[in-house]
Amino acid sequence: MHPDTYEPLRSIEVVITDSGTLSRNYYEDNKLACWSFDCDFPDAAVPNKLASRCLDCDKSIKTGRNAGGAPCKYFTTIKVAFLGENSLYEIRLGALSLFSRDDNRMNLYKYIEHLERNREHVGNVLTEIYFVEHRDFYKMYFKPVRPLTEEELADVQQLSEAETEEINPFNKEQSMANKSHIIRGVTALYPRINQPYHWSDKQNKSVPCDATEDGASYDLSFDMTKAQAKELFGLMNEAYQEAREDNWPKKLQMRFKETDDGTYVGKSSLKAAYNGKPTPVPTQYDAKRNELDSDFMLTTGSTVNIAVEFFPYKINGGGVALRLRGVQVIKYVPYKSASPFDEEDGFSVSDAKPSNPFAEEEDDDAFEEKPKAKAKAEPDPFDDDEEEVKEPSKRKKKNDISDDDDDDIEDIIASWGDED
Repeated sequence: MHPDTYEPLRSIEVVITDSGTLSRNYYEDNKLACWSFDCDFPDAAVPNKLASRCLDCDKSIKTGRNAGGAPCKYFTTIKVAFLGENSLYEIRLGALSLFSRDDNRMNLYKYIEHLERNREHVGNVLTEIYFVEHRDFYKMYFKPVRPLTEEELADVQQLSEAETEEINPFNKEQSMANKSHIIRGVTALYPRINQPYHWSDKQNKSVPCDATEDGASYDLSFDMTKAQAKELFGLMNEAYQEAREDNWPKKLQMRFKETDDGTYVGKSSLKAAYNGKPTPVPTQYDAKRNELDSDFMLTTGSTVNIAVEFFPYKINGGGVALRLRGVQVIKYVPYKSASPFDEEDGFSVSDAKPSNPFAEEEDDDAFEEKPKAKAKAEPDPFDDDEEEVKEPSKRKKKNDISDDDDDDIEDIIASWGDED
C-alpha cells in the first residue's frame, strides 16, 4: 500500500537508505514480551527478561516440535526513500523476507550480497520491492532497477543526513558536522537562494515554488579562476578518498565546466525540504558577517564566499556534491531587470537630439562677431581627465575699453598660453 495514497501496490521502486539491523522479538498471547536489537542480549527496556543472553533462551532455539521455527522471530526495519519525495519511510521485514531460499528470487540479504558481488552498494541503486502472497501474508523480494543519477544520489544522501540546525558558517567559533570548506572570492552565477525554485518544463526555466514541491531546491553556480578550481578540486578529492570504499572508482573525476574565457564553473545546492519539513533558507551575510534579510536577492556578477559541505558519491565515475550552507557577499552588483525584448534595427536613444526649450537667448551685442559652432563629441562621464569646459566671457565693446584696461588685457592674453 502506497504510504501517501494508500493505493494497493504489487511493487514499489525506492532507494534503500538503511538496510537495518538484524533483530529478534517474542510475542506471548499476542503481546510483545521480549525483544533484542542485536540478537545477543535482551533489550534493556524489556520488563521481564526470559534469559540474560539470547543464546541461552529456549524461545530463540528452533525445535522440531515447532514447525514454524523458533518462537522468537527475526526481523529488521529498513528505511527507504521514494525519488522526488522529501520523506523517509520505514518498512518492517520478517524472517521470510530476510532469509527465504527461493532460487529465482532474492531476499534482502541475498540481494545485498548480489550487489556487492557486482561492486555496487544498495544505497546507490533504485530498487524494486515486489510482494508475493504467502499463506495469509506477503513475502518481499528485491531486484535492481538502475543506478541512481548524480543528482538523485545527492538528494537521497542529503535527505538521510539532513540537519536543520541554523549556524553561521562564516563564524569561526561555530563548526559544521560534516567536512566543510569556504570557497572564497568567486563570482556568483544565476543565484536562486532567496526562496525555493524548481524546474518548469512548461516555462522551460526554474521558477519559484513551495519548499515541499517536487524538485524544490536552493541553487548557486559560481565562476572561479583556474587556481581556485584547482584548490577546490584538491579538497574535494581529499574528502572523496577518505570516504571511498573498495568498490568505488579510485580516481575522482573533475566535473567543473571550463568556459571559453579559461575560467571554471561549479555548482552548490540544497534541497528545500527533508522528511516533509522545509529546510531553512541558506543564510546570507555581508562582508562584516552581518546577516542579510532572508529574501535578499543576490545577483549574477557579485563577488561572494560560499560555505559548502562535501558529500562524496560513487556513481558515474565518482564525485563530490557541494551542499550549500551559506553565502557571504563581498561585492554586490545592483540588480537590473532583464528586458523581455531582443535587439532589433530601429530607433536608438543615442540617435535622439531633442532641443532645449529653456536655453537663454543670446544677446546680439554680446559679441562683435558670432563664431560658427564646431561639432564636439559628448564628454565621457567616466573619464576623470576630461577637460573642464569654461563658460565664455562677454567681450567688451571697443568703446568701453579704456587705457586703464590695457594692462589687464595684456595679462589675460599672456595667461592664455599658460592654461593646461
